[in-house]
Order: sequence, then C-alpha cells, then structure tokens
Amino acid sequence: MTTTLETLPCYGKINLFLEVQDRRADGFHNLGTLFQTVSCCDHLSAEAWDNLELVCPSGITTSPEENLVLKAARLILAESEDRLGGELGIRFHLEKNLPAGAGLGGGSSNAASALILCNRIWKLGYTLPELMPLAAQLGADVPFFLYGGASFAEGKGELLSPAPEPHPFHIIIGTPDCKVETGWAYGQLDKKEPGKKFEWGRFKALYFTYCEDWQFYQVLRNDFDIPMRRHFAPIQTLFESMQTFSPVKTLLSGSGSSLFSLFREKSDAEACLRAIQPSCRFACLSEFVS
Repeated sequence: MTTTLETLPCYGKINLFLEVQDRRADGFHNLGTLFQTVSCCDHLSAEAWDNLELVCPSGITTSPEENLVLKAARLILAESEDRLGGELGIRFHLEKNLPAGAGLGGGSSNAASALILCNRIWKLGYTLPELMPLAAQLGADVPFFLYGGASFAEGKGELLSPAPEPHPFHIIIGTPDCKVETGWAYGQLDKKEPGKKFEWGRFKALYFTYCEDWQFYQVLRNDFDIPMRRHFAPIQTLFESMQTFSPVKTLLSGSGSSLFSLFREKSDAEACLRAIQPSCRFACLSEFVS
C-alpha cells in the first residue's frame, strides 16, 4: 500500500489563570481559565491503512487501544457514516514527549490532532467548528486544542472565546516526579470553605488591557496551586527551586503536577532549566504558540 504520511505537532498548554467555580449538576465544576499553547509538543503522524492502528514506542500510560488517539478515530468514524464510502482505516504514529498526569494537556492535544488528521485523510470535509462537538465528547479541553493559541474558557473548559496574545516570555516548564489525579485534586478544593469570591470576570477584562505589560502577569493565579504544593512535597520543592531565579511568576498548570515560570530574559530561563532538570521527569524551555 502506497500512502502519504501527514504529521501534526500536538502542542502542550499551560493555564495562565484558573479559577474553579461552583459544582454543576453533572458533577463537573464550572471554570474560568486562560488556556495558552506552548511550543513543547508531541508529534502525531497518520497514513491511510486497512485498519485502525496506533504505533507508539513509549510514553503512553494505557494500551494503544485505550488511547485517546484511537478513541478519536473511532468516534469520527462512527459519526461520519453518511460521508464515507465504507469502513476505512488509519495507522497513527505517536511520538510522545509531553508527560502524563502533568497538567500540560498532552492526551487532549493528541486527540484533537487525531480528529484533524482523520478529517483530512478520509476527506470528510468537516470545518473546525463542526469538529468541536466531537472534540467535546473526548474531553473538556480537547476543543481548545483544535485551535490552540490563547483562549478564555468557561463551562467545563469547552466554552471558548479568543484571547489576545500574551507578552513574549521565555517559559520554563518543569514536571516533578509525581502525578496528580484530576478528580482527587477537585475533591481537595471541595473541602474549602464556601463563600469564595470569584474574580474571573475582572481578570478577563483586565487581561485585554494589560496583556502586553509583563508586570501584569504577577497577578496570575491557579486555585490548585497552593493546595497541590501543600500535598505534594516534590511540587513545593520544585517551586522553591524555580523561584530562586526570580521569574515574573511561577505557577501550577492545570491541576498539576507541572509548574511553569515566566522569564523576561532567556539567560535567566536557561539557568533555571539547568538547575531543575536533574530533579524533573520532564523539563524544557518553551515559548508561547499563537
């Protein structure tokens, strides 16, 4: 079989702001968050094949059959019977770099890229807005990865609106040797006292005005940041190490376990990276991706 291999980068993300709001009737929480893609990434390639197959040398935490890449392919295949001439296949090749259980969205980014590649290779003709409902079935932040860049997100994270591009920081991302289970992390927040004041609307308004001012980023916050640093000593230790290099801000991404530090000077970022690499299961120097 002669095929053409198509490849997409599966960018990671960080949350520049994350506020956990009220619990919904479906058991999830409403959020106010600012998603931003960063240049560290996995790579997903695909080619037409006679069945559905995922080739991944290492780095996935489940069997290939349970990976979100194949789940995405099965979903779009099931939803596209009226556009297909028959049962089709794809062979995916996944190069994993982003760690699992790290708050960087690697699995969700893989799933979004899988939808896009299936759409192209099978010539289904979906627009990105038409792929959004399928992406939402795969995970709350999969819709964001169809577009990437900067987005305000609400609801479970699937209600997106464009955000302006941020200040061009040099970003150090470090993932300590621990993993945070997302459901457990939300349970820790549920134990907080009620009556919390929500600041998402105010932050959103200010971001439009001050996103180009590096000093503004000192107000960033993530509701998981302090609780996860309190529960996981490796996260707290990494936080203290990164703070030694005086970044503009160091913050948890998602529910963790990754931290990111924003630097104005690349030399300071590189010095931080050298210092933290020996104690991290993943560490990199990254940039924002628009």
